[in-house]
Amino acid sequence: MQDRSERRQEVARGLTWLAGFAATALLVVPKGLSVFAALMCLATLLALPDALRDRRAVPRALYALLAVAVFVIAVAATSMWRGDARLAELDNPSRTLLLPWCAWLAWVTRVRLSGLWYGALVGLLVASAVSIAQSALGMDRAGSDANPIVFANAVLALSVVAVFCRPADERGRMRLLVLAAIVLANVAVTLSGSRGVLPGLGLVVLMWLVGTAPRRRWWRLGGAAVVVAALFVAMWTVPWLSTQFRLDQLHADVAGLSQGQVDKPISARIALLSVAWDAFREAPLTGTGIGGFAERIDDSRYCLGRERHFCGLQHAHNDIAQWGATMGLFGIAALAALYLVPLLIAARQIRQARLDRLDRLDRLDRLDRLDRLDRLDRPRGAPWTAGMLAATYLVSGLTQSMFSHALSTSAFVLLAGLLLGSGMVASRGSSETHSHS
Repeated sequence: MQDRSERRQEVARGLTWLAGFAATALLVVPKGLSVFAALMCLATLLALPDALRDRRAVPRALYALLAVAVFVIAVAATSMWRGDARLAELDNPSRTLLLPWCAWLAWVTRVRLSGLWYGALVGLLVASAVSIAQSALGMDRAGSDANPIVFANAVLALSVVAVFCRPADERGRMRLLVLAAIVLANVAVTLSGSRGVLPGLGLVVLMWLVGTAPRRRWWRLGGAAVVVAALFVAMWTVPWLSTQFRLDQLHADVAGLSQGQVDKPISARIALLSVAWDAFREAPLTGTGIGGFAERIDDSRYCLGRERHFCGLQHAHNDIAQWGATMGLFGIAALAALYLVPLLIAARQIRQARLDRLDRLDRLDRLDRLDRLDRLDRPRGAPWTAGMLAATYLVSGLTQSMFSHALSTSAFVLLAGLLLGSGMVASRGSSETHSHS
């Protein structure tokens, strides 16, 4: 009986590993996440019987993630009910259940997250190949089967996993592999023409450069800042890059807003913020109802008696504005919980891992201890990856609605869940070590 249970757990662990690999490798492939869903369901069915018999204490962090998902769904459902919206409006909010589900599965199976990393490398290779192929076919902006913004969001998530979930190997070939992943991500984002993910991608590159050698952190921080500044200068001065990111139209775009022109990217975003603010002021506590923002756009002064591209937009291109306008202060609180709870859990796991490793260094001499501390302080591992994923989404959410798209929502909750669940395994091991010492 024991052997059968162990074999079942091994199969569940293997399926979870494959699910993580499929999630990142096939993220930009049409219907690619369906493979992840099938593998995850199989792994859950195999892991559940033994998990129910297991008397291990469930980590409080799992309950916190479950509370976040329930809170988000409850706020969205209440808004849907008040606004008489379609049941389909709960599609994206309900995906937050993947956050505690994936965390639980990673914790129960004790899966290694190498599958996520290998999959991210494959996913970036696929994304860059797709973007190059679509560009060669004459498409102005690459996007696979999604729109270019959603495609770029997926590439951003893959870059976070590829950089921060890497193995504990600091040899030259590993650095070259991570650098190649960053280059692939930049190629895909550039050919997508999406500007919204650039701050998030810049944050990924900056943290990687600074974290490769903490004892020379300030020198690397200065060098990284110079590199990032040079890239932004190149975007403004190189004609092809300026055209690809539509920076050459920036001045005319902003100037056109004063004349009522809202069909350009910058002017449209400013006008959307205006519509969202008006909607929030009308009902600051509960918002105007989920799914009703498109109607507010149609009824705005920008669309009365006119046919414009702007009038066909569905969301505010800003997470805070979107959730505030449609769900009010409760929506903003739900969005804050969706970002901050994973961030706080990741920060606690990072701190716990550092304290645990410091205890193990007490028996080493001073030079070995400094060398180990140097490696310890590098941003790498499941908690760091989860924290960086939340940070990059938060930054990118200032110029686009990350959770208004199914792919972006799914990528965040499933990746953050697997990463935080893996961190719970390490934290539990650390707690047991401290309790026995």
